[in-house]
Amino acid sequence: MPSSLPAARPVLAALLTVLVIASSVLVSGPATLLPAAQAAPAASPSAPPVPAEDAPVTMDLVSLTPTSLAPGGTLRAEVEVTNASSEPLTDLDLELRTRSSRVTDREALASWQADTAPDIEGPAIATSSGTPPASLAPGESTTLVVEATAEKLGYSGETYYWGTRRVSLTAVADDEPLAGLRTFAVWRPDGADVRITQSTLLPVSEADAASAVLAPEEHAASAEQGRLDALRALAAREDVDWWLDPALMDPPTLPETAGGEEAEGSSAAPSLRPDPASTAIADELDAAVGERTVLAAPYAGADLVSLRESGAMLLEGAARDAADGVWEARGISPRAQVLGVPGAEADAEALEDMIEVGATAAVVPSSSLRPDPSSAVTPSSVGVYESSRTEGAQLSVLAPDPVLSEEFSQLTGDSDAEQTRQRLLAETATIASEYSRAPRHLLISPSAGADLDPAAAGAVLDAFAEAPWIESGRTSTLLDTADQQAWTTDPGADGGEPYALGRLQAEDVHPSGPSDGSWRVLEETTEAQLLDPAVLEDLEGTWRRLDALGEAMEDDAPLDAARREILGATSLAWRGDPGAPAARAEDAAERADALQDRIQVVPASGYNVVSDTAAVPITITNGLDTPITVKATVTSDRPLVQVAEPAVVTVPAHGQTNASVDVEAVANGSVTLTTTLTTEDDRQLTDPVDVPLTVNPSWENWTTLLLVIAMGLLVVVGVARAGRTGSSTRAPAIRGPEDPEELARTGRTTLDTSVPERTWTERARHRDGDAADGPAERPGTAPDPDDAPDHHPDDTPEEDPR
Repeated sequence: MPSSLPAARPVLAALLTVLVIASSVLVSGPATLLPAAQAAPAASPSAPPVPAEDAPVTMDLVSLTPTSLAPGGTLRAEVEVTNASSEPLTDLDLELRTRSSRVTDREALASWQADTAPDIEGPAIATSSGTPPASLAPGESTTLVVEATAEKLGYSGETYYWGTRRVSLTAVADDEPLAGLRTFAVWRPDGADVRITQSTLLPVSEADAASAVLAPEEHAASAEQGRLDALRALAAREDVDWWLDPALMDPPTLPETAGGEEAEGSSAAPSLRPDPASTAIADELDAAVGERTVLAAPYAGADLVSLRESGAMLLEGAARDAADGVWEARGISPRAQVLGVPGAEADAEALEDMIEVGATAAVVPSSSLRPDPSSAVTPSSVGVYESSRTEGAQLSVLAPDPVLSEEFSQLTGDSDAEQTRQRLLAETATIASEYSRAPRHLLISPSAGADLDPAAAGAVLDAFAEAPWIESGRTSTLLDTADQQAWTTDPGADGGEPYALGRLQAEDVHPSGPSDGSWRVLEETTEAQLLDPAVLEDLEGTWRRLDALGEAMEDDAPLDAARREILGATSLAWRGDPGAPAARAEDAAERADALQDRIQVVPASGYNVVSDTAAVPITITNGLDTPITVKATVTSDRPLVQVAEPAVVTVPAHGQTNASVDVEAVANGSVTLTTTLTTEDDRQLTDPVDVPLTVNPSWENWTTLLLVIAMGLLVVVGVARAGRTGSSTRAPAIRGPEDPEELARTGRTTLDTSVPERTWTERARHRDGDAADGPAERPGTAPDPDDAPDHHPDDTPEEDPR
């Protein structure tokens, strides 16, 4: 509902204003001059004041209730008072005073809270109840309680006058004021129905995304009872949205060591597992996503603008790919890709750079987008920047209130959380009571570096839920407004569209920062200190080596630690600190060296080639925990040999393999073979290894010729010798019919010896007859071989068994 003066009763409203001012005079003295105006404003407009070193007492606000004071209610304050002097304090008391007029200027809130002097303006409305200690020794503390009814406070019952009221609490000893604590109460009379929508965008990230790799013990302690544990508890609340670093959802795979350290003297490689502390956080966040708005921060906080400016496109792409992998694996769809810019560095060029690196939304303090950050009406925290560098390009702008965001960042374990809580309630009430008919939606986004206390921050969020002038909303609603550009830039419009920053041009963006107790436009922009390009070049070179290793490895989990360290070194957090990323770059290079050194080519003393072709053996060892597939590429320094295509082999984990590369000799001589292991797509994995090779293929040719000649001579000699000795004469063969009886009796075929015997007998008879008719044969003359019956030399005639 709008906050406006009742149109039908303007005169009565003016009279009521006079009466309220008059009543403040009667209750607490003149209202024309505030004690806060006489005090110096706080250095930071959001931080609670620090007591002076010589203050006799310190005061800590324990509680102030209720969240919203209504007619008939009672304001109750508890304050812990500590004796900071060297003397005992007696007759200690706590006095309550107020200013009944409504606060309409947010700068007045900072001025009021900054004053720590005793408030002695007018009589006290109430003093502490109960019995305080008779004496408070130096260093001792006691809690004092003071209460005042709404009637005593004298606030106006008209609904228009609801809003923030100033309250002071003064410690008194022996009727002497010692110190003061100034805070706020919110008066909400019956019938007041003005509301604003409020969202809290919580940066969910680790201060150092590589802490699990570089400082595992500190990381585990943080996850158990430190910053990460507090962040996890706060992020689990349903009333906060996330500006989430995907690295927090991606536990790195690290060596598992006993007791956090590798066993000394152990040669066995430690097994790998996802970091337990990181895994627990990632799983809890995954389960808590629910319906909240999730905005994507760069992976490991990578400074995408610095990467783009230095030309480190490989690292920029690696950060994007890592983030996309996390979102896909976790099933999360971020509402936008968001980058932020500090108020002092805000200008049109910063937003143009964000557009160039692919951001779809930017987080910019609203004070950098308003001509006068202290103007009377606070707009909704959204607008759209129209690029002057890229035609037609636009960038949704989320503009959190810088004072509210800085106050929320004060909710740490070391601060006075109750004072901060009351200040936040007062700020939101003051904004809600501003004159505006159009609805408004405010965004609070604490610093990513703040060590928020979940109890203190949770108490504030609970108070927001109780406050009747605050309605909880989602950050996605602001982005929907930007997408649709359904807004108004007139706070008095009645159309129901939110009052917003609207369309922003280059001249609408300017630097801003805290000054004189408030946030104001600065005269000059603080130049952003981008990351050192030389360091980024070194990091990219190391990443390129790891990328090649990952291509060769069957499982690239052993590279997680080095990769996380490299991406962590590109974080926006290292702007202005060149030493840290330089040290990370050196360490990451050493990690890459150690991994590459586990892949080796075992050199031979040398090779000799005595034939036209030969297979050169190459021994490859793999000391990694996973098999690798590599290509052995061999080259020669002289064209005496021709080397065949490289051999692709798979080497088992902690094993070795022999690869062969064919070499063809062209001419005699000595060459040097250079062997390099690469990935299948020719990315180098190892340093070249040189081996000498002696080539002598003619030796084999002459040897073969001599052997052929010798064998030919042996054949000639053998033939000549056979001709000289008559070794070609054949023994007569014996031919004849089978013996039928032997065939029938044994089934074997044998010669019937009776036939040759009869043949020889018959021939002998004829020779005898021839001898009688012709000259006698000379003794020792053998029978004519042609006259002999044909038979095999092994066929020995057998006697006829008959």
